[in-house]
Amino acid sequence: MNVVVTGGTGFLGKALMEQWAESRRDGWFRVLSRHPPAYALPEGVEWFPGNVSDSKSLEQAFEGAQAVFHLTGILSETRTQTYEKVHVEGTGNVLQMAKSAGITRILYLSAIGASMEAPSRYHRTKYVAEEILKASGLDCTIFRPSVLFGPGDKFLSLFVAMGRNLHVLPLIGNGLKRIHPVFVRDLANAVLMAGGNPETFGRTFRIGGGRIYRYRELMRVIADSLHLKVIVLSQPVGFLNGVARLQEWFFSSPFLTREMIKMALEDNVAIPNDLVTFFGMSPFPLEAYLEEAFPASDGRPG
Repeated sequence: MNVVVTGGTGFLGKALMEQWAESRRDGWFRVLSRHPPAYALPEGVEWFPGNVSDSKSLEQAFEGAQAVFHLTGILSETRTQTYEKVHVEGTGNVLQMAKSAGITRILYLSAIGASMEAPSRYHRTKYVAEEILKASGLDCTIFRPSVLFGPGDKFLSLFVAMGRNLHVLPLIGNGLKRIHPVFVRDLANAVLMAGGNPETFGRTFRIGGGRIYRYRELMRVIADSLHLKVIVLSQPVGFLNGVARLQEWFFSSPFLTREMIKMALEDNVAIPNDLVTFFGMSPFPLEAYLEEAFPASDGRPG
């Protein structure tokens, strides 16, 4: 199968291209992004410049493709990229170009919590993008994963760095909301398995990892797995919203936004977990990843 991947140099895109190359699948694999990748691409993978906000920039990359893996998304907005522009308008552009190129197969990366009733605009715009694709008449498959972890993530790596350097692991509010972290390569495997499988056409899959945690519990798992002496510190939501507002005013790309806070105050779990029930996979444990990915210099974990 000839595949073009929007947002292909991002976190999931990198895992997909690596596993596609390892599996030596037939066809070609094109990754599409606004900027060239900062790392060497695996053999058989090629990069094309393109921006989902500009449909004409997609034309060359889509030529000859049989499927689109549409991964483009933003967790936080910038002054030039909004949720509506990237998630909604961008998906419309991808759909338009796919139809022009004769492509009938699209796999879309959404998120658990996507709904028109969601508190966050991130989740509401993801839902609108899903509906655009469902109404397209194409063979569409939607993935709704929980938060992803793995090499180069901006999730576990951030907390590990804070625990090691500041000896503090922060919580938004009381830390009792639930999360279902999934290893990025597990999700990549599921996407590749679904690519040519007609049984996945028209389906929406919820993808979680091997265990559901409360945020407070997850912080203790990080500390215990890596033998860190830390304080797990609850942060009042009002205070964090004030910090986030300041970042939104002064930073072109804030690392904490009010939308992120809204998302952290909602459960983020895959019930049922289609990674297990449909794809028959055993999720890679977060604890095993922590001990493997963050060894101590003396050979002890953490």
